[in-house]
Amino acid sequence: MKQTGNLLKGLSGQWRVASGQMGMVCFFFLMIATGPSIEAEEIVAESTFLSVLHSAEIPARDLGILEKLEVKEGEKVKAGAKLASLNQTEAQLELKLATGQLNVAREEAENEISQSLARKTIEVAQAELKRAQEANLKYPETVSLTEVDRLRLISEKAVLDYDQAVHEQRMRKLTADLKEIEQEIAQANLERRTIKSPLDGSIEKIYVRPGEWVQPGTTLLRVVDVSTLRAEAILPAEYRYLDLLQTKVSVEVKTGKAQEKPSIVEGDITFIHPQFDPIDGSFRIWAELDNKEELLSPGESVTMTIHLGEKKPAAQP
Repeated sequence: MKQTGNLLKGLSGQWRVASGQMGMVCFFFLMIATGPSIEAEEIVAESTFLSVLHSAEIPARDLGILEKLEVKEGEKVKAGAKLASLNQTEAQLELKLATGQLNVAREEAENEISQSLARKTIEVAQAELKRAQEANLKYPETVSLTEVDRLRLISEKAVLDYDQAVHEQRMRKLTADLKEIEQEIAQANLERRTIKSPLDGSIEKIYVRPGEWVQPGTTLLRVVDVSTLRAEAILPAEYRYLDLLQTKVSVEVKTGKAQEKPSIVEGDITFIHPQFDPIDGSFRIWAELDNKEELLSPGESVTMTIHLGEKKPAAQP
């Protein structure tokens, strides 16, 4: 009986241990299934730094004197707008010369007089040879063999002259094609001396003034596009395992008037830095803000709200 009691006590203890372990396992899986409670919340990222997403420092693409500036600092420009130009006199003359040479080459390529003359020469030579041969058939030795050979040589030479005329015209057409390429090069050289904006934006800075000498690669202007801004924030480690890509964000912009509601600039998270801070586990994120109304400015430090669970709609294929 004593042994039976000990056995029951042992089984009871093992059952309590197993029950406790089972409870821990159930609790663990429950935590995984439910996830952190922050999923229904908003994350407020203070000290979010704003910077320009699209900008360009526009260089000179040729050597020469900056002749004219078409813009000034702060002016808004469209992509493809003319910003400045280098002296174009020499480039214009080179284009004019190339155009003239192309016209001459095309005129020569279209000239078929040499082929027509060679074709007529073949007809006459073959006719003379045929008459001589027919005369000898009717009246032997009317035309000497030497004369027949000479007429045959003239006929064959006329055929070769025609082939040469065809070849020369083909070469003239190829020359015209080369002249067309030279004209395109001259046109590109002229266009290269005109500086255009590669993007929509505003002129932030002008580095060179008219009359100054520039070389290829010399920075002339800087254009910035503030219609889309990058917002960079640092989030604590507790959010590091959330799926934040394409999550919507917003920034409140106060107008300065007490009675007016603040404006909202919206965007979405586009990048999560793969490296965490080794000390506290924090990490960086980037968001793109739609700033077409230019309510925000680069260099500002703002408070950004991350709306968990709200995603940017996927792009349609």
